[in-house]
Amino acid sequence: MISSKSKIDCIFTKKLLTLNTLMIMKKMKNLMIAIVVAMPVFLCGCPGDNCVDENDPKGYVVKMKNDYTDKVLVRMFVHNEGDTSFCCASIKDHTVKIVDDYYRLNCYPYYIAAYTSINSDDWDESLLDSISKYVIDKDPFEEVYVCHHDYDIDALKAFIENNSLNKLERLK
Repeated sequence: MISSKSKIDCIFTKKLLTLNTLMIMKKMKNLMIAIVVAMPVFLCGCPGDNCVDENDPKGYVVKMKNDYTDKVLVRMFVHNEGDTSFCCASIKDHTVKIVDDYYRLNCYPYYIAAYTSINSDDWDESLLDSISKYVIDKDPFEEVYVCHHDYDIDALKAFIENNSLNKLERLK
């Protein structure tokens, strides 16, 4: 016959093992989430010149609600669960003012661009770990035109001033 103390010890041991198993499973889940979130960071880079398609846009002309030329730009990824993660900070020359509210966006693709409150001069790589709390605009563009040719700023300015943006393909 098993003593009541042995039964209690056995129940306690089972509960302790179940609790440890749950803690391990939670840690594994958090590790998997961290891997999935971090994966786009490793996929942001281009493996070489051979990955550039000549049909890819050379940039975009965008009409923006605000001037973010001095802010850090990040890539935005919306996951199936509705969660959003950010990676691949672009520090300088991602957005160049053309005239008025129009800018040249040197980022591909435009629809994953988000701007942060961080000034380019204040950027530090350690900020990437908490970048989501600095995102201030996930939808910064009122109009988007694709550039299939590498137009300089003066040519783009002429398009805008001559009301000729219709020569470019409008995406938004």
